[in-house]
Parts: sequence; structure tokens; C-alpha cells
Amino acid sequence: MSDTLFDVQNVTLRFGGVVSLNDVSLHQDRGEILAVIGPNGAGKTSLFNSLTGVYQPQEGTINFVGRNGKTLSIIGRKAYRVANYGVARTFQASRMFSALSTFENVKIGAESHRGIGVVGAMLHGPGTRRDEKRSDERTVELLKFVGLTEKANTIAASLSYGDRRRLEIARGLATDPQVLLLDEPAAGTNPSEKLELANLIRRVRDDMGVSILLIEHDMKLVMSLAERLYVLNFGGVIAEGTPEEIRANPVVIEAYLGSTTEDAESK
Repeated sequence: MSDTLFDVQNVTLRFGGVVSLNDVSLHQDRGEILAVIGPNGAGKTSLFNSLTGVYQPQEGTINFVGRNGKTLSIIGRKAYRVANYGVARTFQASRMFSALSTFENVKIGAESHRGIGVVGAMLHGPGTRRDEKRSDERTVELLKFVGLTEKANTIAASLSYGDRRRLEIARGLATDPQVLLLDEPAAGTNPSEKLELANLIRRVRDDMGVSILLIEHDMKLVMSLAERLYVLNFGGVIAEGTPEEIRANPVVIEAYLGSTTEDAESK
């Protein structure tokens, strides 16, 4: 099986006369923690939306290699189809079911993956009961994995920012993904929560075998996590490399990180 997970070639995305992504090419290897960084408006979220089927680029190709080694074209696919292939994501702005419990939020992800459906839920036959039991068991496992067991019955709206981020990761994992796209996972968290989050993200890759694609403004966090980075500016890729290479790249320093490497590390 190929080590490639995502292969993006020459993708251009336009909204009327505005170019959001301009001839973007990148790749992600299976098992890799990859980061995409850049200033506000650089095109990072547009890239995520294109990788997940929310946006449809006018030019280029986005291929995803599934567990069976089959290459699938993302462009032209509905977002729910892309999710079924094994692409899960979180959002910068939390999109939980705020009035539901932590347990219920994760179980929704598990049940959507199993495809119980409305008819099955209404009939509640033996197959549905088995699937529901498995969903309950998987939800319990994931809450333990992210450290939210004691808050299983807590209403999601009352969780701290750090706990909400962990809940979103658990809900994404409930869909049994091959890759988890994290959009600003550290937003709103304090230094202690950031450290816990970094450890959790590593465990998602190391213990669950789920690749990570990360957008993050906290440079200290992203440099400690990512094995490789792409830098976007004005919709185009201006650099690619290891954290050490990105820190030392004068184009990146000028465009995004600041005037000095020391400044970049402090952001």
C-alpha cells in the first residue's frame, strides 16, 4: 500500500473574482502529523474545506488513498461521502450539540459511522440493538481515551474550552477516520490545556494510528507537534519543510513568523 494519504496537485479555488487557493500542491503521508500555517486570510480553512468536500475547487486534483489502497478523488464528492472514506475534522468555532451531554455528542459520531439510520432507530430490531450497544461501548472507550469519563453526563455547553476540544476530537475519532483534520484546536485554551492537548494529539497518531493534519496559530505548539509543515500566504504555498527548515526560512519569517526566529518562538 502507498504511504501517501492525501495527494493535492495544482488546486485553485475561486469565489467570483477572489482567488482563495492559488495552484496549491501538497501531500501527506500515512501516519504523519502535518501542519499548515500562515497568516489570517492565507487560505488555510479554504484548503480544509476543499479536502473535506465542502468546497469544490475549479482546478487541480485532490486524491485520498483509502485503507484498501484504492485512490479516491475528493473533488466532486459530497462532504458526507468524504467523511465515510475516513476523513474527519474539527472546527475552529466549536460545533458541538451544546444541549446534549458529552456522552451523547460522541455517540452521535459513532452512530453516524455505523449507519443506524432513522428507520433502524424506529424499528429497533436486533441488528439495531447490537449496533447501539457497540456505539455505547465505543463511546465509553473514546471518553476514557480523551480523559472525559468523569464528565460523560455533563452538558457540553458547560465544558471548559480544553474539555470541548477533547470532546471534538473524541467525536471525530468515533467516525473511525484514517485522518483527523484539526482546525485551530488550541483556540481558547490555557497553557496547561495546550500541553494536555499536544499529548492527546500525539496519542491519537501513536495509539490509534490516525494521521493528523493541523491548522494552528500557536507556533510553539505546532512546532512541537508537526513533523512537516506547509506555509500558505495569499492562497499559495510559499514554503514546505521540517520545523527547523521553516524556522530558518527567510521568506516565512518575513511573511508570517516575524522578524526573527526568537520572535517566532515566542508567538
